[in-house]
Amino acid sequence: MGMLACAGPSTQVPRSEATRAEPVPTAAMLTVLAKDAGGRPLPDIGFQLRRAVAERPEGLWGTTDAHGRSQLRVPSGWYVLTAQPSGYQAFVDPDVRHGSEHPQTVTMTLQPAVAVAGLVVDGARKPIPDVSLSWIPADETAPRLDVVGNPDGHFLFEGMGPGRGVLLVRRRGYSDERRVFDAPPADLTLVLREQGTLRVRGLLPDGSLKRAPELELKALDPVSKQGAWIDASDKDARVYRGVEAGRYRVTFVHPVGEFSKWTTNSEVTVEVGRTRDLDIGFKGLPERAPLRGRLVGGDGRPLSDVGIGAISGDATQDAFASEAWGRTDADGRFALEHLLEGPLRVEVNAGNAKVELDAGAKDASLRFDFRPTVEGRVVGPDGKPLRRFSVDWRTFENPEGRYEIALEGTWPRTLPFKAEGFATTHITVTPSAERTLLPDIVMDEGRTVRGRIVREDGKTATPLIPVALIALWDMEAFLAGSTITTMADADGRFVLEHVPRESMILHASNDLSGTVSRPLGVEEDAVSLRLVPDTTAVGTVADETGRPLEGVRLRSWCKGSFGGSDESDAEGRFSLSSPGGCECVVKVTQTERRADWPLPPRRSFWPLRFKGRPGETVPVHLRPRTGPASVHVSFPEAGEWRRVVLVQGDVPVPSTAEAMNRLVLDAVDPEAESAERRPERRMDDDDSIIYSGMRDNHFSSLPLGRYTVFVVEDRMGLAVRRYPLNLTSPGVHAFEVKRPFDEGAVYLSP
Repeated sequence: MGMLACAGPSTQVPRSEATRAEPVPTAAMLTVLAKDAGGRPLPDIGFQLRRAVAERPEGLWGTTDAHGRSQLRVPSGWYVLTAQPSGYQAFVDPDVRHGSEHPQTVTMTLQPAVAVAGLVVDGARKPIPDVSLSWIPADETAPRLDVVGNPDGHFLFEGMGPGRGVLLVRRRGYSDERRVFDAPPADLTLVLREQGTLRVRGLLPDGSLKRAPELELKALDPVSKQGAWIDASDKDARVYRGVEAGRYRVTFVHPVGEFSKWTTNSEVTVEVGRTRDLDIGFKGLPERAPLRGRLVGGDGRPLSDVGIGAISGDATQDAFASEAWGRTDADGRFALEHLLEGPLRVEVNAGNAKVELDAGAKDASLRFDFRPTVEGRVVGPDGKPLRRFSVDWRTFENPEGRYEIALEGTWPRTLPFKAEGFATTHITVTPSAERTLLPDIVMDEGRTVRGRIVREDGKTATPLIPVALIALWDMEAFLAGSTITTMADADGRFVLEHVPRESMILHASNDLSGTVSRPLGVEEDAVSLRLVPDTTAVGTVADETGRPLEGVRLRSWCKGSFGGSDESDAEGRFSLSSPGGCECVVKVTQTERRADWPLPPRRSFWPLRFKGRPGETVPVHLRPRTGPASVHVSFPEAGEWRRVVLVQGDVPVPSTAEAMNRLVLDAVDPEAESAERRPERRMDDDDSIIYSGMRDNHFSSLPLGRYTVFVVEDRMGLAVRRYPLNLTSPGVHAFEVKRPFDEGAVYLSP
């Protein structure tokens, strides 16, 4: 195995820090103009300018002169300009991008404002005190206005401008009110609906009450926020207070015996200001005789210690459902008790096999052709079984060191065997039968590898350099996890213990001295590493007109998920270190998110590929893509192993996992910001979590043309789904994709 052409710091490996010398932002003249709706200049208009990305920004203040003009010498950067002039609607520009070569002029066209007063009452026309009200104008140069009503129910908005807007009204114990107005309202009286109360009692099969019943409440009609009600206990009931009027589904789950549970659902309507009582339970339900049977494999042999379950009804929809589970004995026999009458759906855990039985079935002698399983023992060097170990990330505790796992996905499969105090052992398995018995896996304490890191000139590098050891088969995975790490000391020396006796990659990186990656042979235990200077991508991020964009987060991705990260400075500049001589892709990962409305414009970027020689500086410049179309891809459910990417053109599924991973590096990743920019929804109201495999994936600002969406799951080899798109018209193109491992996927082995 020869030397690698390029490599760099893994995302799984800490990188020694070096302080980057930040250039002092240069100042330029920023001009502010104020005029009224007729274009006449407005003097004596005060305004504030503050940095958008600073944690505690210091404000700069200014006032327009007799010609409605003000000039300030301001350092480069991203600013938010606000003004609250008397008699006019407040003004905000959240996207003032000011650079030394791009001095900005901000024009405030101020609209006349009025004061809007009103009263908030309940259904009996009694005033409601301390109500929270928000006015969100459709004009995105105007900020939202937030006020709290008086104890007598009256409120006053000052500085409300003309035009459309959304009024939000909130008060604990009442349903939220949202109203749209084409113009500021006058003499406004708002009526809030009182929320209701739902009191639920759970009844056991004998008719007695269940203390603290396990309940779930789900709204069937739209509500302002699911689960916002107060959940409390009251004697033998669960009480939900603050429930908005509408229809709800109540679900009661009750364990029956040790290995069974019953579920019942009931719909209930909650009315404004009233308490609704609901009794829900299982009184008088008929229980069927135990379901007995035997489980055998395709070869007719009994399958022992296999998980099996049976379900009657659908717990999410039907009025009543039941579930029982157990495991087969040495002869493959099982008995499932406490099931309700009705048709049954039997599911076998190994291989996820399923079969339907009619309502009268009492015996379930089942024959299944499983996905292949492997089994065996894990022992130490002395031949004695290890009691605790893991196989393919699943932990086993067995006094005889035994394991059995079903192989999902594709094969051959590389299975990692791990145990504390021993080197990880990787075994490649190609099953030839339904059940494959592997020879004993003998765990080895592994070898100790000692080494020293030096700079290119042979001198000791900066101390405390991280050193990583990476399995060859794990180099391309976008969720790599087979890394052993340590730190070099002040003399550049390091020690790695419990190193497997297999070919691996040794990697070390330092921001000042460079990167080195070299193969570690099976028998090597002493190495010398010489750092090679990194390639540095130095560039700028700017908008469509060339204005510098501060606060943009960028990352370079190279072979094996190696790379660096940075955030653009006040002049839009960034610097990314990458392994010398390695071909890499730079991507914008996430722009700065702010909690205030209005939001700055959303900007999306194409990934950009670059390559440089060791020690070379490569210029890289990013500009937003523009286009009238967007794509919204939804999963049935989120999952951390899943990834959705978009590439330009009609692209087929690559033939290998390595080629698929290269394609993922070049692809467009989903945007972190939601596709829906709702002005009445603050960012802190959004409980969504952004992570790999999120349920909703958005790609915006796409030119018309052909694209391909790939859905990739990297858990047991790559499972890939391909969705070709032809965007022929502007607008949002939305569709839902299947789970990657569902039928019809393409499997690519590592």
